[in-house]
Amino acid sequence: MGTNAIETLKFNCTTCPSECLLTVEVERDADGTVAEVRSVTGNRCPRGDKFAHQELTCPMRVLTTTVAVSGGDEALLPVRTAEAIPLALHAQAMNLIRGPVVNAPIRMGDIMLEDLLDTNINLIASMDIDRVKVAN
Repeated sequence: MGTNAIETLKFNCTTCPSECLLTVEVERDADGTVAEVRSVTGNRCPRGDKFAHQELTCPMRVLTTTVAVSGGDEALLPVRTAEAIPLALHAQAMNLIRGPVVNAPIRMGDIMLEDLLDTNINLIASMDIDRVKVAN
């Protein structure tokens, strides 16, 4: 049975405009997964420590993409998750989002899909789209 490897990582915290350069010491299992975050330095606020732990154990990102629109003055609607979801779910979410066509009119903030992949996070519209005006 081998011992776990200790590794030092450097990356920027993205929780605020300061973008502190974090130095993080981690212990990795034999399969390369992070077994433990041993220390975090370089953060000027507590959010940096929390960000480092989150980033190394379950990275989260807001998913942004587009969906097709029917009857609108635009063909595509920009959408995003209302909050960050696990990065590991992004491919599965894209497969789900790729199919539906939404009907105009749509207002920014309208919910396009509720509770995306049982995350309790909605997919919402990122802009207004009006109905196509038909010329007489």
